[in-house]
Amino acid sequence: MWNYIQLGIEHILDPEGLDHLYFIVSFCLLYTIRDVRKIAALVTAFTVGHSITLALAALDSISVNPDLIETLIPATILISCVLNYWALLKDTEYRVPTSYLKYFVILFFGLIHGLGFSNFLSAMLFDDESIITPLLGFNIGIEVAQLIIVLVVLLFLSLSDRLLNTEKRVRLALNSLITLMVLLMVFR
Repeated sequence: MWNYIQLGIEHILDPEGLDHLYFIVSFCLLYTIRDVRKIAALVTAFTVGHSITLALAALDSISVNPDLIETLIPATILISCVLNYWALLKDTEYRVPTSYLKYFVILFFGLIHGLGFSNFLSAMLFDDESIITPLLGFNIGIEVAQLIIVLVVLLFLSLSDRLLNTEKRVRLALNSLITLMVLLMVFR
């Protein structure tokens, strides 16, 4: 089990696959450290979506064109960034989003991101191995790594809010950086 947990952690922190990192940071930008429970629920929704498509693909119950998924993954990040711009620029005072729809959107985006890694999970299973232990361990690792990233980002935002006395500017700058990095990823 530990090997699969490690693989999940490495998957999120892999410098070759920064899409997860960009996505997680992008949906943290609308929250503060006081919202850690809300953001943890969003991370879990993402992991649930990720788990569903990983399991379905590993069981050969679903097959999706990899080129389509490689297009949709950056699209989910860009959509998140566009929604961030809208939330950050529409009001003079920054407010945390309150809609429950965001949980379903994040879960749906998790479904897409899970398809991007589904072939790897299938390949690491032995012929007679059950999918349960690898899938559970891998997703525990993903969840742990994502929560660590969330805490680091929220602590950074909290510090920058206090030191710079502005919530919007740092968030807008990070959102712009993520948008630029994803666009470079797409057009590379």
